[in-house]
Amino acid sequence: MGLSFLLAVAVQKRGMKRSWKRRSRRRRRREIPMDLLIEIMARLPAKSVMRFKCISKFWSSLLCSRYFCNRFIMFPTQRQPRLYMSLLDQANYSKSVLLSSPASPSSIVFDQDLTIPNMGGYYLRAVRGFISFTVFKKEARIYNPSTRQLIILPAVESKILAEVDKYNISYFICYDPLKDQYKVLCTITVLSEDMQTIMSSERWVLVLEAGGSWKRVAKDFHPHFPDPLELTIKGVLYYLAWTDSHTCVLVSFDINSEEFSMLQVPRKPGDVLPMLDKWVAKIHYGGKVAVFDYTYLKESGTVDLWVVEDWRKQEWSMKTLTLQPSQMHLVIDNRLKPKGTMLNGKIILVPLKLVSPFYFLCYDLQTNDLKKVDIKGIPDRWFGKQAKCFDLEFMDPSENINYLET
Repeated sequence: MGLSFLLAVAVQKRGMKRSWKRRSRRRRRREIPMDLLIEIMARLPAKSVMRFKCISKFWSSLLCSRYFCNRFIMFPTQRQPRLYMSLLDQANYSKSVLLSSPASPSSIVFDQDLTIPNMGGYYLRAVRGFISFTVFKKEARIYNPSTRQLIILPAVESKILAEVDKYNISYFICYDPLKDQYKVLCTITVLSEDMQTIMSSERWVLVLEAGGSWKRVAKDFHPHFPDPLELTIKGVLYYLAWTDSHTCVLVSFDINSEEFSMLQVPRKPGDVLPMLDKWVAKIHYGGKVAVFDYTYLKESGTVDLWVVEDWRKQEWSMKTLTLQPSQMHLVIDNRLKPKGTMLNGKIILVPLKLVSPFYFLCYDLQTNDLKKVDIKGIPDRWFGKQAKCFDLEFMDPSENINYLET
């Protein structure tokens, strides 16, 4: 009797074990391979990925890994480019706001208020889903709209900041694809008392990583006063600068090697207007960096486009574009300023003053066509403010779920 009972128990256990093995095999067959899971997750919107982080420690670890974050940025095809607008109240920085909207080719309606406490910010720059802010001579800040992470960068420990009053600080955020590092370039320019002469300049680099600190680079590079807008092409950051009132240069900064070089911006024969009085901007043109001279756009509807064909040989090409007479009314009412290049290659021209109704112009350099795009959703109170500043920045479809460390 006892033996039969033990035999029955053994048989039952064996049957249960076989059943468990069958269920385990079926379960393994139903599991999604990890590499496929990552590819699926990398194609989801940032908001969905952020929710999955709350499932477990495993999911949080996976989705926070640098590998997954980089894979996520590589698949922006289902995401829309967005337009960001900062509005700065000079009387009270705490009342500054950041607005966002999908970048529609016909109209813009700001549908998101991304403002968070202590954001501040005026000049906007974007790279791989991150936005940098600067408020005149104050510290720079990095903001991630997807994670709402806000980083206040450490102050640059430059002696000249404590010794002089007339100086300018510019910050440029950039990405080094070779080392998978985010960096911030800071330029400090000391000016004479009359603000007409460049006395000296310094350049500092900060790697955005745990324990990162500012280091001074290119100590012997030519002093210059930079334009606050930059452009990055194939690991090289470009910005315009002035070495004196008559000389405008295009500066390149190799993000990986942290080396600088410059080219003098050419001008037409007979052009004697001081470069400091000209209206110029650098743009992305057909995979190359170019200088967009729009000094006479408002008066005659013409722009000169200088394209860098070979940096080492200092070779430029130039062509002049003239607006159609039927489109001149779009440029004579307000002084405009280029604010970058859209993914389709069109130049964005924005009024210098915040007027109502607000708008920007899309300039197609291939067809020489100009199109007006209305912007809605800006709170009415901003149009009546006297002490205000604003800035616009187009961001490519990239969203970034990475958390930066400093």
